[in-house]
Amino acid sequence: MWKRLFSAFALIAYGALLIKFVVFKAIPIIHIGHLKFKFSGTHTGPANFVPFKTIRPFLSGRGNHLIAIVNLAGNIVPFVPIGFLVPFIYRKMTWQKSLALAVGVGLVMEGMEVVFRVGIFDVDDILLNAIGVMIGYWIFVLFVQRMRPHLRSS
Repeated sequence: MWKRLFSAFALIAYGALLIKFVVFKAIPIIHIGHLKFKFSGTHTGPANFVPFKTIRPFLSGRGNHLIAIVNLAGNIVPFVPIGFLVPFIYRKMTWQKSLALAVGVGLVMEGMEVVFRVGIFDVDDILLNAIGVMIGYWIFVLFVQRMRPHLRSS
């Protein structure tokens, strides 16, 4: 009971932070040595409905590798906790349901960017967000598998 309640609270709090930082880009300029990364501000341009159009150059090694890593990781890593926390709350979570959740979360985030006019719709962001949620789900599955023997022996 407490585990589910704590997980629900953590998921709600994390979701609010995720919306603040991903949708509204409330990340200041980050300085790493002489490099500056600016994540805030609105993005303009046409929407992307073609899968892999914006990430293909990153995946093929063209362009700046540091920007590629930041873009790919920045669209995957923040969504991992969602995939990890939801199965604590909804115990009947399967990989299929997790995949539906993953795509839904990405769609909601991209939709919010469009509705609030703080970004452009990019299907590649949905794919990367979904990968993050699925990684979180598989981490949960591995975590449960590792903990089962310990729970049975105690």
